[in-house]
Amino acid sequence: MTALKAERQRAILELVRSGSIHTQQDVASALTESGLGATQATVSRDIQELGLIRTPEGYRPPASDSSLAAHVVDLTIVQFLAVIRTPPGRASMVARAIDEAELAGLAGTVAGDDTIIAVLQNSAAGTALAELLRG
Repeated sequence: MTALKAERQRAILELVRSGSIHTQQDVASALTESGLGATQATVSRDIQELGLIRTPEGYRPPASDSSLAAHVVDLTIVQFLAVIRTPPGRASMVARAIDEAELAGLAGTVAGDDTIIAVLQNSAAGTALAELLRG
């Protein structure tokens, strides 16, 4: 990640945490005011990468690890793969939280709209993943 991208994403998180940001245009305008101008397409990618959730009150940060259970519908572990089901639109956010937890033995995740595949290096990783997701 480039320094500019990291700085822009930190600024976006600060904006979201400090007030009501309702649209991508609100984010782009606030970034421009702070000297970190970005196009709407860039803002859209940043919002997705950050796992921000759009609510009626505006964008909010992704769930913390302790509240992941609220976003997991089902977890099935088959040998070295875990299939995690979420409500529609939440898989990227949950996958990001899993990746950021840096669980030992977890090779990585792939997220769709409502399903995540996690690749496990061993059975202990499956146990750790289940514990993380159940809170």
